[in-house]
Amino acid sequence: MRITLIDLPEAGERLGAGEQAYEYQTGDRALRILGPACGFGPDHLQRLRIDGLYAETLEEARGHARKREATVTGIWFVKPTA
Repeated sequence: MRITLIDLPEAGERLGAGEQAYEYQTGDRALRILGPACGFGPDHLQRLRIDGLYAETLEEARGHARKREATVTGIWFVKPTA
């Protein structure tokens, strides 16, 4: 598996093409917001979502970040490697 950080303008294009975020990068290093490609089970993700640590969309991730006075600066995408 290869994980790559992509800045927001290009990340928006990839999200628009249907690629899922692995994690949303924030300006606050203490805040980690996982995305749908992280692969955790639905019960765990629901708990993380309630805590503002999981988002299914960029807008949801931005909302979680704003609540903690942070910003989303990029998106991590994951690709399987052979």
